[in-house]
Amino acid sequence: MWVLDTLRRRKVVRAVPGGNGGRAKRHGRNGGDVIIAVPVGTQVWLLGDEERLVADLTVPGAQVVVVRGGQGGKGNTRFKSAVRRAPRIAEKGQPGESIKVRLELQLLAEVGLVGLPNAGKSSLLRTISEARPKVGAYPFTTLEPYLGMVEVGYEVFVVADIPGLIEGAHQGAGLGIDFLQHIRRTRVLLHVIDSASTDPAADVRVIRRELQAFGEGLVDKQWVIALNKIDLPEVKEQERRVVEALQKENVVVHSISALTREGVDQLMKRLLSIVQEERDRELARPQPTPTLRPEPRQEYKIVRLKRGFSVRGKAPAEIVERLGVESEEARAEVVRRLRRIGVAAALRRAGVQLGDRVRIGGAELEWPE
Repeated sequence: MWVLDTLRRRKVVRAVPGGNGGRAKRHGRNGGDVIIAVPVGTQVWLLGDEERLVADLTVPGAQVVVVRGGQGGKGNTRFKSAVRRAPRIAEKGQPGESIKVRLELQLLAEVGLVGLPNAGKSSLLRTISEARPKVGAYPFTTLEPYLGMVEVGYEVFVVADIPGLIEGAHQGAGLGIDFLQHIRRTRVLLHVIDSASTDPAADVRVIRRELQAFGEGLVDKQWVIALNKIDLPEVKEQERRVVEALQKENVVVHSISALTREGVDQLMKRLLSIVQEERDRELARPQPTPTLRPEPRQEYKIVRLKRGFSVRGKAPAEIVERLGVESEEARAEVVRRLRRIGVAAALRRAGVQLGDRVRIGGAELEWPE
């Protein structure tokens, strides 16, 4: 997958619920997992009072669990023992979680095409790959990033056509920062310059200023200049002068025509060489393997009330929710499990006495010890 468009209209995703238990010791079936496929480079943001980045899926096959279903309740045979021959208690199943997330794609391309509007970036991408971005003789033809696979001999690298920058883009002018973020992860930037511009060198400086103002290390990436549209008659006369002016920026300049392919093959070989250097440099750096762990259980807290105590926390509330406190047998099992996780000892330290009222979750019981 390359884009998130398939999820644009899919606002709600639900897992299949588990089945109910039956007679003759039959357990209900487990609910099925739901896996949402996303492109490499997708960030998962948890929405709430504050947005929080949950995962940055930059490796093919990476997964993150963002929401969990509730555990099924155990039947009465689970509580059978030598002294409890016919238990009359059973656990209730827990409801599943419900959250809101935002999926944000940061394209993973090795070469990013940047330049002012109408510099010929889309035309170049159509020439060097099978991508078919919209092409027109007016600014902002490209309204969303396009990816293309470029083959040079037996090697392949990915190129992204980023919509045109204008002065002030880092502050949101034009198409703004929505697209600058897509070149954060590129290995090299290809500045496509319109050779018919009144001042191509000034165009380069505008782009460099915007990348520097945006930050994120964009201005520090390796970069190459493609002086495009040299097939135009009026350009031939000034090409040498323009190239010399651009070379003062201490950068490699390639004169090309996206229309006639003049100079394009040499440019692609140069880009592949830089990409391979960056690949080797990245492989030489140790890459820690990220481990996505579930959040720790919420700690419980004992609060003294005017009449009794309140136990607040996820783990104690789940125990009461699953077992209930309607029968004496269920209450005894609740207390046994609270003892196991340390709540009973904490209540004793807080001063609980036999017969005190203890509230846990939405239930209340008399403390039996």
